[in-house]
Amino acid sequence: MDTREQILNAAWDLFAERGFEGVSVRDVTNAAGVNLASVSYHFGGKEGLIQETVKRCMNPINEYRIRLLREAIARHGSVEKVPLVELMTAFMRPVVMPEECGVRSGLMLRLLARYLIESDYAIPSASRNLYTEAFQAYARAFMVHYPGVAPVTLVKHMVFSAGSVMFYHGLGKVALQLSSGSREDTGEIDRDEMLKDVVEFAVRGFGGGKQ
Repeated sequence: MDTREQILNAAWDLFAERGFEGVSVRDVTNAAGVNLASVSYHFGGKEGLIQETVKRCMNPINEYRIRLLREAIARHGSVEKVPLVELMTAFMRPVVMPEECGVRSGLMLRLLARYLIESDYAIPSASRNLYTEAFQAYARAFMVHYPGVAPVTLVKHMVFSAGSVMFYHGLGKVALQLSSGSREDTGEIDRDEMLKDVVEFAVRGFGGGKQ
């Protein structure tokens, strides 16, 4: 493994565990076993390293989304024949189960928190382009099921729905404790049940109860 990959792997682990602001360049280089100057050499500094980590987080999720959509279309013969629930599941699955495409949910949530706190933070162009490609592909597919909904409204609903997953990742255990009236640990969230629930929620939010 070359020095650049050593640094990225160490940063990935540390950022997922402690967040972007809680990790220094020295923390990363110590964990990677490389000299301090290597981060500047390979990434131009900490911000450049964060940008590369962002790409490692965002790109696999949207690549997985695009692959799931293509596979669904191939199975059914055309986008028009893909059932709505299957289409919505393909869109939601990568953020409910990011580990399936090599992304840690902890890093995904910390990345989201960074963008919420620092709204002017620049998304890497490669990640922005892939994100746009994925959302446009799904928007076209959803328009088949919701022909009366304006494209801009569909995209808003996609953002709302994906956002609900992020919050449930972070607050799901608290919600389960509140609903049960107990402060005891509820254990790990059932991801399959979470996916089923969020797909049902999204379908109703998109079309007012349409199945």
